[in-house]
Amino acid sequence: MTAWLFTFLIHSTLWCGGAWLGQRLFPRTRARLRETIWYTALAASLITPTVHSLTSWDSAVWRLPVPTFIAGEERHSEGEPGHRDGVASVFSPSGEEAHSAEIALPAGWGDSAGTLWVVFAGGLLAFYLLRLGKLRRRLGDREPVMDPRASRALAALSRTASLSPVPRLTESDNLGSAIALGAGTGREICVPARALHELDEEELRALLGHEVAHHLRGDPIRLAILNVLQAVFFFQPLFRLAAREIRLAAEELCDDWAASQVDDRFAMASCLAEVAGWVVGRDRRTPVPCIGRRRSQLERRVRRLMAGHGVPQASSSPWRRMSAVGVLILAPSFAPAVAPAPETPHEDQHAVEGARPEEHERPREHRSPRSLEHDDDDNQHDIDEGETHD
Repeated sequence: MTAWLFTFLIHSTLWCGGAWLGQRLFPRTRARLRETIWYTALAASLITPTVHSLTSWDSAVWRLPVPTFIAGEERHSEGEPGHRDGVASVFSPSGEEAHSAEIALPAGWGDSAGTLWVVFAGGLLAFYLLRLGKLRRRLGDREPVMDPRASRALAALSRTASLSPVPRLTESDNLGSAIALGAGTGREICVPARALHELDEEELRALLGHEVAHHLRGDPIRLAILNVLQAVFFFQPLFRLAAREIRLAAEELCDDWAASQVDDRFAMASCLAEVAGWVVGRDRRTPVPCIGRRRSQLERRVRRLMAGHGVPQASSSPWRRMSAVGVLILAPSFAPAVAPAPETPHEDQHAVEGARPEEHERPREHRSPRSLEHDDDDNQHDIDEGETHD
């Protein structure tokens, strides 16, 4: 599990980082394509480490060497180098570093890391469920909308979107932004009570059209999956960036669809400008799709619609879908294989460290004092004979 998490961290950083870089290089990319890129990056982040954990390292184009205790693929048996008294150690392959302190970790450190991950992920998932419960209590006073204008507009929009049955329409005084709830036969749209009194007929139709588009796309389920991924993989901050960019792209796509359902193409922009004054702090943390979270994003969307960019985009494009599938199929081959760094055997290390000039390898002979005195006498005798000869 530890090896998979480490591989996931590397792969998800590469995929999500690449998606972020691509959007910075091409800032005018359309919302549909941006959404596809981010979804592909998230899917690849989960697929590639799983495939690598089930296949050989040789199947990847390139390898990323890591210490053995992280890769977790090689096991040292008791009594072999690198294993001592339940401690997993990694020795440096170079001769100079062989004398330095070794990396020593408890044998069960991987299990402890996995346990901490489960604990933190479980806590964040529980916090997400608490947020949903808090929203449910906040909407406990909601009532069915009796305004015939809203009922007729919602029925017409649902027929256009082929939603059956028509989503339930409710109102609440505790909301500053319309939200989309549920899925399938439990679809619901809850709007602020003031929307029924302060918006004209076209703006109200645009507001409801935006929430119908969320149901048409299945955004309540998509956002729930994104929230779960953020909780489970909390240690990957790029997942939070991906979720934020996907939500923004979804809001722009819903704006486009709603704008196409009204006679006045600026009605969606004026609706967003009006809702921007209603948004409160609690709306920013709403765990379900809503028309307005941050005023800065609402202003950006208003300028986008006023500039004439609110044109509905095709919901499905064969080339885009095929490209995404092709990337996911080829992704495991191009993602780096996280493999243990090659270790130099101890015999080779000793051979390298023990390599010395031959004269330094011969041990000095042990000489007794008597033999040393005899050698001195012989040397003196040779000197005297040389002087006599001269």
